[in-house]
Amino acid sequence: MNYLCAFLISVSAFPACVLGGPDLICSEIQGAILFGENGKGINAYSFGTTLCNIGDEEIPWDANSNEHPLISQTLYKLKDHEIKQIGIGFVRHTTVPLAGDACGLGCSPAGNFALGVGCSDVSSAVINGSQGLMGPRSEVDPQSGFYPYPFTSINQVGDAVYKRLQVSQEDISDPDALYFVETQVISSSETTLEARNNNMSYRQVTFQSGTLAPTLVGPTYSEQPAIFAWRDHGNGIGNPDPDVIISVASIPDLDSTYVVGSHVEVLGEDHSLARYAVLNLNGEVGIRHLGIPNMSCSIGEAEIVSVDFGAPQYHDDLDDQIDSDPWRYNPVELFGYMHWNVDTFEDNANANAIRWGTMYNFSFEADGYVGLNNSEVDSVALLFFGPGQSVDVYTWIHAWAPVHCDPGICFVDLNQDLELDFFDIAFLFANRVDYNQDGDFDFFDISSFLTDFNIGCP
Repeated sequence: MNYLCAFLISVSAFPACVLGGPDLICSEIQGAILFGENGKGINAYSFGTTLCNIGDEEIPWDANSNEHPLISQTLYKLKDHEIKQIGIGFVRHTTVPLAGDACGLGCSPAGNFALGVGCSDVSSAVINGSQGLMGPRSEVDPQSGFYPYPFTSINQVGDAVYKRLQVSQEDISDPDALYFVETQVISSSETTLEARNNNMSYRQVTFQSGTLAPTLVGPTYSEQPAIFAWRDHGNGIGNPDPDVIISVASIPDLDSTYVVGSHVEVLGEDHSLARYAVLNLNGEVGIRHLGIPNMSCSIGEAEIVSVDFGAPQYHDDLDDQIDSDPWRYNPVELFGYMHWNVDTFEDNANANAIRWGTMYNFSFEADGYVGLNNSEVDSVALLFFGPGQSVDVYTWIHAWAPVHCDPGICFVDLNQDLELDFFDIAFLFANRVDYNQDGDFDFFDISSFLTDFNIGCP
């Protein structure tokens, strides 16, 4: 794909040029339903979806084989400069594509066993919450789109919350919080990382006081994961939080994409609260280790006052075999980094690693932590979880803390002329800047750069 096309894709809700091959997105989240509760303070929800094939090839869609797309839905809570994934469910297996033109692309129908170019498929909230059509996330490979068919638990039903998107009533009863539902689609026909990276969309949802009935409000933010709500709505809907930094990194060796967000709040002189969120966007290989730099603006390391960890809870059948134990925090700081981790895949295949479509939270309060010193240390360190990933080979993702020791630093000002303008964009292309620090200059550098460019300098 040429870089002009990549630029247009990065700044458009729907690409001005399409990716080669099939490309399935969720263009709209519409319709919401509360299915009930389990008597233990857990509610179950489902949301309707419009899926569109914005690629230039049809998408195989056979309900009676493992060649049909899957729909996953999760729920997020945003409050006090922190976003958390608070709800998760099984995946819904799709049936016959309806072949409409909801995206206005001009549908070319392809029959009952494929979604044609430009065509859409609309599913109601009731259908997306149909228990007999829902299967475990844990048997899905998000890269190849493979899953066994018949899938485990096919046609099985249970109580009101069985398999569905589950969330604690306490978590959604806060009138001061913002809530977002996120939809992710998985299709075996998408063979490129670019086609898989736009498979998440999100929309705001409110919950009625008392009944906790859901209502969708505002637009669908198509082709974006909900972690972007942290930045784009961090100070209220439509009011961005400029102190939130979102970094997107593709790992070529893993053919996967991961997202890291960060926010540092100064609580007082030489006293700060740092929050990080790590999303496994679409990696079959999970994340088992996070290293966060602990470097104060003064000489030496900051004194850590407290640490915290948060993760959504898996449930039902295969998925609830995944350990829910919190990650271990290692107080021994190696090379100026603090470390959280779980077991390797070889030691425990069910360890609580960050699997596809899930986001975990890490935070710490410190005396002396007010930012980082230079771009060379403004990264977090990841270790991965999966077969053959037990060796401690670190991957670094550029995810600097927003509050910086040098208030004049602005990494997106590539030519360092103290202005953000066309010349910085030209500098990116002319020098093939590896902006996301993954070893290559490609679409993902352009996307990350444009994200930060739109935010602007501190």
